[in-house]
Amino acid sequence: MEFAYCGLNCKECAVYLASVSQNTEEQARLAKEYSTETCKFEKEDLYCLGCHSDTVSEKMCAACEIRNCGMEKSCQSCAECGSFPCSILETYLREKPDLLNHLKQLAAKNGKEL
Repeated sequence: MEFAYCGLNCKECAVYLASVSQNTEEQARLAKEYSTETCKFEKEDLYCLGCHSDTVSEKMCAACEIRNCGMEKSCQSCAECGSFPCSILETYLREKPDLLNHLKQLAAKNGKEL
């Protein structure tokens, strides 16, 4: 199963699913849905093969601190990191406690005490 560094299950992500199935209509729909007045997405921006992929959407995730940190530390997920949980995760996952809890469960499975 493919998980992002932050614990997101990629197989539950609409952008990932549209990308791997090469569903350009869904990518276009998602671009409209995710666009705001200050950030407009095109269907090409909504392309993701997961955080561990070398293919990166510059507009969506090139500046993601969680992804960049995970790649730098060569971890499969933040749960493996010696600094887990860190201030980056606490900032970005403040409103996504389910992802933070998932990472904590992964860390516990690996014998890490929190």
